[in-house]
Amino acid sequence: MSVTEDSVTDLLADYLRDEGVNAVTQISHNVASGRSQPDLEVQDGRVFLGEAKWEDKKWKGFGEARDYGQLPGVSGSFIIAYPNDLKQETFQTDLSGNTAEAALSGHEFEVAFLRKNAETDTDTLSLEQLPQWIQDNIEDRKDPEADPDQVVDTLRQMADMLNDQLEAAPEENLFKNVLGASSDDDEEQEAARETAGYLLVNQLMFYRVLSTSSRFDFPKLEAEDFDSPQELTDYFEIVLEEDFTPVFSFDIASDLPESSLETVKSIIRSLNGLQPENIQHDVLGKVFHELIPVSARKKVAAYYTKNKAADILTDLAIDKPNAKVMDPACGSGTLLASSYLRKRELLEASGKDFTEEDHQQFVEEDITGIDVMPFAAHLSCIHLALQAPIYETDEVNIGIADSTSLKPGSTIDPLSFVLPESSEQRGLGDYRDGSSPEVEEEMIEGGSTTLDAGQGREMELKTTDLIIMNPPFSRQESIARFSQDYKAKLETRFDRRRKYLHGKMNYCSYFFFLADKFLKQGGRIAAVVPATVLNEKSDHGVRKMLVEEYDVEYIFAREDAPNYSEDTDLREVLIVAKKGKSEDDSTAFVSHDGLDINPEQVQLAADTLEAGQSVSREDFSVQRISIEDLNIDNLFSPFSLDNPDLFAKWDRLVQNIPTTSLDTFDVGLIRGIGSNGNGQMHVHPEASINDPTALKFGDRDLWVYDDETDDHVVAKHRHTGDTVDVPKDNLIPNLRRYSGRGKTEISNIPEYAIQHSDFSGIDHYMSLTDEPEIPSKWHERVERRLGWIALVRRVDLTAPGTHHLAYYSDKKRLYPDMMWVPTKTSQTEAKLLTAWFDSTFGWLQSLSTRVETRGAWIEWHKYIVKKFRVPEIHALDANEKQTLEGTFDEISTVDAPSMYVQLARNAEPSEFDDEEEDRMDKAFDGLSDELGEGYESRRKLDSTLLDLADISDDDQDELLEELYNGMLREMVALKLMMDS
Repeated sequence: MSVTEDSVTDLLADYLRDEGVNAVTQISHNVASGRSQPDLEVQDGRVFLGEAKWEDKKWKGFGEARDYGQLPGVSGSFIIAYPNDLKQETFQTDLSGNTAEAALSGHEFEVAFLRKNAETDTDTLSLEQLPQWIQDNIEDRKDPEADPDQVVDTLRQMADMLNDQLEAAPEENLFKNVLGASSDDDEEQEAARETAGYLLVNQLMFYRVLSTSSRFDFPKLEAEDFDSPQELTDYFEIVLEEDFTPVFSFDIASDLPESSLETVKSIIRSLNGLQPENIQHDVLGKVFHELIPVSARKKVAAYYTKNKAADILTDLAIDKPNAKVMDPACGSGTLLASSYLRKRELLEASGKDFTEEDHQQFVEEDITGIDVMPFAAHLSCIHLALQAPIYETDEVNIGIADSTSLKPGSTIDPLSFVLPESSEQRGLGDYRDGSSPEVEEEMIEGGSTTLDAGQGREMELKTTDLIIMNPPFSRQESIARFSQDYKAKLETRFDRRRKYLHGKMNYCSYFFFLADKFLKQGGRIAAVVPATVLNEKSDHGVRKMLVEEYDVEYIFAREDAPNYSEDTDLREVLIVAKKGKSEDDSTAFVSHDGLDINPEQVQLAADTLEAGQSVSREDFSVQRISIEDLNIDNLFSPFSLDNPDLFAKWDRLVQNIPTTSLDTFDVGLIRGIGSNGNGQMHVHPEASINDPTALKFGDRDLWVYDDETDDHVVAKHRHTGDTVDVPKDNLIPNLRRYSGRGKTEISNIPEYAIQHSDFSGIDHYMSLTDEPEIPSKWHERVERRLGWIALVRRVDLTAPGTHHLAYYSDKKRLYPDMMWVPTKTSQTEAKLLTAWFDSTFGWLQSLSTRVETRGAWIEWHKYIVKKFRVPEIHALDANEKQTLEGTFDEISTVDAPSMYVQLARNAEPSEFDDEEEDRMDKAFDGLSDELGEGYESRRKLDSTLLDLADISDDDQDELLEELYNGMLREMVALKLMMDS
């Protein structure tokens, strides 16, 4: 038997009465929509009617509650949405034979209280909070406040209903409205369909705001006035005659079928109940920001910066109300809207009232946005308009163009149509101006946009006080696909900065040079960029320009999550840099937990510090580092560890052991096998005879080791069972994958690669693979990559299959391209280096110099690995070498658990409180049970290195305890960040 709304409502009413709220059910009232029975009535001398809905139908409750509020003698109305999981049959017993508190406690209820001509109060409450919320609202003790998340959720439900109605809509019209052009691309067509309902809901919401303003004489939207859904266009055209073209020029309403009339009426009622005109404008802007789901925005290239991240940037980068601001990749306008609000805040803080003239100055002169996507540029216009929706605005400085082609003095023509180079490259090619194309339906919009019905004025771009941006991230391989010569054009456009350019530079990095073109001296760059900009070799020129010509004032990185943008798992950072050099040439590196930090407090904390000092607060910490102490190769290093004190453990070791860079050995560092010149997988899987006990196989891992004789290895096909005898002269030892390899020494694993293709069974062997033959160059590529040692190049440190960061073989071996191979070491050097890199100190060095891609997925580029510190092996005496080698021989054949388990077993349990253990188990299920269990092999290796550094046993115990505890916490933080 399923649970009904009525059964929950009866229990809830009992609970409310027990808590002193005079609530009754089974009452009857006549309403315009035809419903005659509200779910609840609460009286205190006045009458308040309540509507109960399951949470997935909450949107409809706003309309019904609004109708109740219009009835004679009714003072207000409210909605209570029941969580959908109460529908489960497992709750039936609780609901039918138990108290409300027992059955409903522990659930959250979305609620709304509606008043006439006042903001609708929305919230999410526990059962225990409900009675007080009702009493506070009916007695007017509570200031109503809109919960943006609930408003967004309600509007999304409306939009989804409209999308269902629009499934039969004429597609061509939808494509033009959303994409700016027709499209044959399936993904783009799906994006148009998925986005249309959200655009229409936004129009309805915006119209409601305008029609309730005394500034305009627009007729109210009332459900009873509609006989056809297409009549919505009549209302929108009235607005178009005066203003707001970017909002209402998307003609979605015309596509609604007649059968959608009742849905449209219900949505109008519900929107009128929501009363968006009474929601604070900054909240309304956030609602708009969140309304279109990430999945839909992604398909139309409308990526958003998180609101609070935008506020951090603008609070720190804008210090005067008349600041001129430009975003050259404005997307939906989040950074522009945040800039608007910051400028308004500073204006009002100076004692001035904010006026319509100020609004016009902001959006027509002070704030400029450019985006290559027409849809995104339109969204930016709407976003800015929502900051003060009742003020008329003739022009908005939003342009549609490839901003990398622009410079001060450039102009963007009035609304024109431009031809994309292809559907895949739309928005990234060079635009051809032309106001009257021959085939208009194949064009997309370009030029400046405007809020009135006419064409946009010509935008002349000028130097500015702030470039604020979240530029598009594309790898250099992707840039080459934008158009045939796009990379060459970029180099030409930024020729003045040629010394800083790199052929493999990420696309977003060019925007720093674009920003530099437009910035006045003393102006600022405020940017959201991937963390790789701080340590990729190809982005070295960007860092060099910033360090040499700017004061890099702040760099932010999150501790709780990797990103500041939506829909990305990339590790991102915030950068604020001021053009020009000052005497105080140092940078504040800010680590913070969550986005609810106060930028003013961060600034105050940073201003109290001198170079070399740091300070910690509850939700952020600041390190101030001088330019002389910054490593320009890795500006991310101050963030690489949650606990920078771990560097002291490294220092204790290397201060007493002579070290040098790996590169001084001339080790012949090269990537393992597996890629051809185009970076594509080629022969390696087919040439590999794999260990049959390997952790996993790919689709192309077809051959496994079966047996061997003195002269041959027998290879067996995994699927067919065919066998081929391969002469050992044609084989070399191989490692297909390091994942799951618990032993540091891999000398005896039965895994080989075919080196030559001149044996009798090769034709049969290759006929059962995906490759027709082994190329003639294969032998040369293999020979160049053989080595005794290999270092992990890219890895998820927190994966259960990650056991070590270095591996050793007593036979020269071939390794996969996920590893770095020092090909020129001697066998003894390889063994000692493996011991060094796979010690916990080696792990610490690797962790602190990493390039993050996504949380715990990290990698080390060649230029980083070359600079790894290693012992000066030739400076060690014979006894020291023998001791280290002996320890390695003892521990290298032990089957080690995962890295995080090794650390946990050597950590001190008493140093972790209950909260930390909960975090640990959230990251790695059951890991707290491993604390202190001991893993002697790791401790023995680390102790041997400390013995070589002449550190006493007592000091070793203290140092290693802090090292294991600290490294375990780093692992937990990385895992939780990746899972966030």
